[in-house]
Amino acid sequence: MKRFSFLTILIIPFMLSAQQADSLRREVTIEKDFTPIVRDASKINTLPEVEAPVVTRQSIQYSDWTVPASLEARAVQLQPGGFGDPARENGSRGYFDFGLGNYWNMVGNAGYRILQNEKDRLEVWWQHRSTCGSVDYNQKLPGYETSRTMRQLEERLVADYRHTFEKLDLGVRGGYRYDSFNYYGLRYPGVQGIASPGQEINRFFLKSDIASNNPEAQMRYKASLAYYRYGYQRGYLSGDKGAAENVVEADFSLMAPIDKHSDIAIDGVFDYVGYSHLPSVSGYAMLSLNPSYNWHNDRVSLSAGVKADVSFNNGTIFRFAPDIRFDWTIVPNLQFYTWLTGGKQLNTWNRVSAYTLYFNPSAMIDNSYIPLDAQLGLRVNALRGFSLGLSGGYEIGKRVLFLLPEQTLNGEFTGVSRFWGMDAYAFKAGLDMSYRYGTLWEASARVDYYRWTTSRGKQVVSYDRPQWQGEIDVRYKPLSSLYLEAGYEFAAVRKYGVLGSIPDMHLVHVKASYAFTPWFSLYGLTDNVLNRKYDIAYGMPGQGINFMFGVDFKF
Repeated sequence: MKRFSFLTILIIPFMLSAQQADSLRREVTIEKDFTPIVRDASKINTLPEVEAPVVTRQSIQYSDWTVPASLEARAVQLQPGGFGDPARENGSRGYFDFGLGNYWNMVGNAGYRILQNEKDRLEVWWQHRSTCGSVDYNQKLPGYETSRTMRQLEERLVADYRHTFEKLDLGVRGGYRYDSFNYYGLRYPGVQGIASPGQEINRFFLKSDIASNNPEAQMRYKASLAYYRYGYQRGYLSGDKGAAENVVEADFSLMAPIDKHSDIAIDGVFDYVGYSHLPSVSGYAMLSLNPSYNWHNDRVSLSAGVKADVSFNNGTIFRFAPDIRFDWTIVPNLQFYTWLTGGKQLNTWNRVSAYTLYFNPSAMIDNSYIPLDAQLGLRVNALRGFSLGLSGGYEIGKRVLFLLPEQTLNGEFTGVSRFWGMDAYAFKAGLDMSYRYGTLWEASARVDYYRWTTSRGKQVVSYDRPQWQGEIDVRYKPLSSLYLEAGYEFAAVRKYGVLGSIPDMHLVHVKASYAFTPWFSLYGLTDNVLNRKYDIAYGMPGQGINFMFGVDFKF
């Protein structure tokens, strides 16, 4: 019976009809410096037409660790995603989709452009994500529970307005997000504290910006002012009231062309971070300035600058780091790039929550400083439709964040995690490949290697940062209305010192979608097809095989 159920769950997504994959996506920003990432058709009588392969020149990619990543309608088991990020691109004026699966996984999205003309654009979007299912612990310890229910609810509502004047653009964005969840991680039954009750988080933001829209102007500019609030309902210890983080951020960018090949620019950011209901914590601020000189022609692009960080009430006052980027198209199908960057990074609650919600709500988090992050790479596009990229690098980090389980003085787990700042070095290497055959086939693969060592003793450390990680995705579109996808993701070698290692991630997913009409689609997907046991972080298991079916409307 179990075997029959497993096969049924595996096959059902391929029988579904649904939409184009792009309509399942929403753009959110994940700070991938923190890395672990998880995540028959019916017979036809004629073959689809074979399209001539299209040669697509691949642009140079410095790194994809900080670019927006798509939020698919998949099981809610990984990172909670950023807050206030732009809504997904959608050619229709409005959209609504909803998906439901086992573990009571639910995903819903809706959005509408209220105004859409040459001068004004106003849109609102909403997102729902929730789960409530039992997961088994992979650590079998005497006296500890073997399983626990993982509960999570997230609601987001964001509005975005933009007006175009004759010489500048004005934008105002704001939103609210509510999170409710339990600390389901490994916890000793007798331990009292935050791990027992659920947690609630309320946050909102308001941001305004202006930018020049005249490409011929002698001085081009951008500026913004934003406020972010992140507030807990409960503190870490039993009876503690929650605290709130308040961040005010102002940034600007000025660029003056020298000639058609060069310009000078300066970017600046001022941040103030303050905390309420944390008596022992004082507010602090930082000013970052980044002047640069930029030069380019048809084959070479160079940006040379320096980043200066001035801290107020937060450690060393002056910090400096290089900001040098160089691209060179050696021949039309061979590109080389290198960069030398760094700087201080403010690890606010609002920022690290894009990686995990389950950290200690009463503990301050160290801010990181990267004196040097060096990387170089090659990209080859010699074969039609095929692209190959190689990269390597070395990073020097001060107070780099690693996520560890919080323990009592007696070594008992509390179900809560904590970010620890450690001085560490990293050697990094990567390989990525992609292939596209017209609009019929598309495949991509990537593998990355990270070797973190402590500054003293050269001890190799990993914790929540896997030494190896990668993914393979194959997408097939035999019909304009049918979309099929299969993928594999892995993360390996995560050692937690005396606690030992946690299981490697080997996750397979399949997905199918079919559009009945331009405005109505169905989709289905299955995650963790092999039903592998793994931990998102130590003592925090992921879900087993899980599936989701959904509908999508565009109007």
